Amino acid sequence: GGMASAAGVQQRCAGAFRTHAVPGLVRPPPCSAAHSRWAGQSSTGISLRGSCITAPTIGLRGSAPALASQQQQQRRQLPIAASQSGAGKAEEDELKQGWKFGRNEGPMTWPWKLMAAILYMLPWVDVTEKTVYFVERFPAFHWAEYFTEPFEHWFYIHEYAPLIIFFASYLGIVRNKKIPHVARYHIMMGVMLDIIAMILIVVEENLPYGILWTPWSDLFYALMFWVVFLMLMYCLFFNFMGWYCEIPLVSEGVYMQIEQAEQMGSGGGR
Repeated sequence: GGMASAAGVQQRCAGAFRTHAVPGLVRPPPCSAAHSRWAGQSSTGISLRGSCITAPTIGLRGSAPALASQQQQQRRQLPIAASQSGAGKAEEDELKQGWKFGRNEGPMTWPWKLMAAILYMLPWVDVTEKTVYFVERFPAFHWAEYFTEPFEHWFYIHEYAPLIIFFASYLGIVRNKKIPHVARYHIMMGVMLDIIAMILIVVEENLPYGILWTPWSDLFYALMFWVVFLMLMYCLFFNFMGWYCEIPLVSEGVYMQIEQAEQMGSGGGR
């Protein structure tokens, strides 16, 4: 009898909620075992027990602390996420301001290969001018003298031509990040080899006369010829393959010069 009366009360209560809409209450889906016992209160102050009716102001017992803890965790995570996004943006801005940003690491095209090969002829022209005596003594190397004639004409068309070529190569090509890095490397390598050739020429011009007229001078000219010749053949092979060539000490100087030229081109990197 008690169970029947309780069922009747529940049916009448449900019918009242179907016919009279209570402000702030929404009819939920059918009850489940997990929501069999809870308590809530409507906006009108009516206390309900044993039902699954939910409303914005009605909640499960014990759920408020869980929601509060979740909200606190979300509040803690928001500043962390904001700080991380701010740090990432700052790092990105710093990277864009860096002198390496935007460097072209693409392959070396044939026009740049030919340009680098022409600049590689500059140290060869300088050396063959000072090793004429060595070349004439060995007829097998006469081709070296004939091969340098067209380049010699253009490289020395004016007394300031070598200086103009150097500054045009360094300021116009080496510091330009849009040009492939490997192309700028080979062009700067040609300039460095020309500096080495000029150092050898200065040493030869300042040798004592007691050495210039002895067999030691032949050894020095042969050393000058072969050192520059072998380095040029090595660099030209890697140039036409589109690869980096590594020469101890010289390659390190080339990398340093390229980095300094990029820093100068980007205003010091800041």
